[in-house]
Amino acid sequence: MDIVLSQKTDKPIYTQIYEQISNQIMNGEITAGEKLPPIRTVAVNLRISVIPVKQAWEQLEREGFISTAAGRGTFVNELKHHEISGKRNAVAEELLQKDVETCRNMGLSLDEIITIVKKAY
Repeated sequence: MDIVLSQKTDKPIYTQIYEQISNQIMNGEITAGEKLPPIRTVAVNLRISVIPVKQAWEQLEREGFISTAAGRGTFVNELKHHEISGKRNAVAEELLQKDVETCRNMGLSLDEIITIVKKAY
């Protein structure tokens, strides 16, 4: 599990942690059944408060990525292919909606936006 925090973004720390771990789960870098380190350990390693790590873990649990077993730890849930696909699509759609809105506000047409996305891909 790799987490790299950036001070050059307006994203809150817990969001950065959540996004990186959920992406690592969705792309198979962190596998089902794998035990995550304790919240305090992650906070110490990242040199941050436990609060944003706890917030990220809570969001990961709400979204179905992880489960906590009292006294045993926190583990990555088994996600079916269609669940992973749905989560990926939801994340991609949310990101693209913001970018498309920005492009539309700049006066770009749908065709121009599609051309730019294809070029970036």
